Amino acid sequence: MGHDQQALAALDKLSPDKNGSYVAYLRKGWLQYRLGKNGPAIEAYSKAITLAPKAIEPRLGILLPMLAEKQWVAAEKNAREILKLDPENYLATLRLAFALYSQNKFAESQPLYQKLVDGYPGDAEARSGLGWTFLKQGKTKEAAVVFRALLGFAPKNALGQQGLAAAGAK
Repeated sequence: MGHDQQALAALDKLSPDKNGSYVAYLRKGWLQYRLGKNGPAIEAYSKAITLAPKAIEPRLGILLPMLAEKQWVAAEKNAREILKLDPENYLATLRLAFALYSQNKFAESQPLYQKLVDGYPGDAEARSGLGWTFLKQGKTKEAAVVFRALLGFAPKNALGQQGLAAAGAK
């Protein structure tokens, strides 16, 4: 039995008052996600959200199994809820941008990725996302600029290399 499975089993052995606590559900959500059990992870995070409706951490946590399950619309909704509570939340912005991108909403995804690149110029994931949103919109020149910048500090980044090639640039 792995460490995550042992930790989950230990949580199940807690007294009912502790087993049903916010922190227990939060931890169960994370452990279930790590074990690849995305349905139970979403359920556990949902219970944590119910117990602490203003808490950001279970809302961020639930995005991981939602994205893993390609529940793009649900992930978009949850990320937007986080941004209502915390408008500058980096992870919610990144995950919202990805959920929109995954729904082919490239024009909506682009300004979110741009905001992240502006605030975090060394963020390879955000920069790659921006380049791909440009590329998917047929903006090959803009995409090439972004991919070149990405490869300037991460020369072996596979998505950057693929994006630059797809943009028809070298």
